[in-house]
Amino acid sequence: MRLAGRVALVTECGRGEGFGVVWARALAREGAAVLVADRDAGRAREVAAELQASGARALGTGADVGSAASCESAVALALERFGRLDVLANTHHLWDELRRDDASDDYLHHVLDYNAVSILRTARAALPAMRRTGGRIISLSSIGAWDTGSRLAERLERTGTFPSVAYPASKMLENGLTRLLAGALGQYGITVNAIAPGMVSSPGTMALLTPAERQAFVERTALRRLLAVGDTVGALLYLASDDGAHTTGQVLVVDAGLVMLG
Repeated sequence: MRLAGRVALVTECGRGEGFGVVWARALAREGAAVLVADRDAGRAREVAAELQASGARALGTGADVGSAASCESAVALALERFGRLDVLANTHHLWDELRRDDASDDYLHHVLDYNAVSILRTARAALPAMRRTGGRIISLSSIGAWDTGSRLAERLERTGTFPSVAYPASKMLENGLTRLLAGALGQYGITVNAIAPGMVSSPGTMALLTPAERQAFVERTALRRLLAVGDTVGALLYLASDDGAHTTGQVLVVDAGLVMLG
């Protein structure tokens, strides 16, 4: 087990079989004790109970990454119950519930804060514990950060109104903050990286696309396939374990070759 004796904090589990749940299971399978957090404390406890039933050490708690005090409380709970913190998995992100037609400044600021600025809060909360032992900070990014604006340009031309850029802008900012944190925290033996999945065949994402649009995404990938959430687990465990000890400031793209082909 690559993570035996280590402790991980997963910042959001969400509903269904999303990244938070799948990543929490993967970390637990590799031997980590896992503190599962979510804005819905009941949901976090539900996921933690599942991990416990599989033999893992786990605990669920309510947490809000929009609050520095809440982030600090989650880290304090991990230290109280498990004695240390080695892996911070920033799985929180707005996607399924994203208001894609809201181009207001207020909503832009909300998405930038939740998807990107929040990783500064979680890192600040984790730093006192991680600077003693080293650690791994891994954030969930997206290939949305490679958006060239072509689809936005098409919509602008078609409708005459400037569409929302909140999601791709938030992921661009998140990737930049990942590199910034990596440079700042490396002196303490803390690596900071992100994983950018491609088009994932989750129910929420598939509901946004017509069958023709889904097929178009498949044909734009080198491997001619969409992803499952679990396809990112290999990258997660590499970055969380000693295998990734010398990898920092990177955004690992796991997208079946979509970005590569443009």
